[in-house]
Amino acid sequence: MQKAADCLKKQCQSQLELTLNLCNSGLECCERLTEINGQSARAVLTQAGTDSQSWLRGDATGLMVGTSRTVLDHWGSMLACYTDLQRQVLAGLAKK
Repeated sequence: MQKAADCLKKQCQSQLELTLNLCNSGLECCERLTEINGQSARAVLTQAGTDSQSWLRGDATGLMVGTSRTVLDHWGSMLACYTDLQRQVLAGLAKK
């Protein structure tokens, strides 16, 4: 009976460690996404401030190009973050 209890205890501990590691990876991803979103918001606001006069004159080219670049950078950063999280999750699951 003691052997079965020890085995169950070991399995539970292993599952808790896996859960902890996956939760930590998820939280790290959330932190990185918060940083990415903040950087993108600042970049869009800076771009809008820089090109606001040309926008008012009817020339939206600079604003559109700058904003598009910011959006693509944002998308690429988020994709890299999610891909890294997926790798960490799969690596953690493969160990168990």
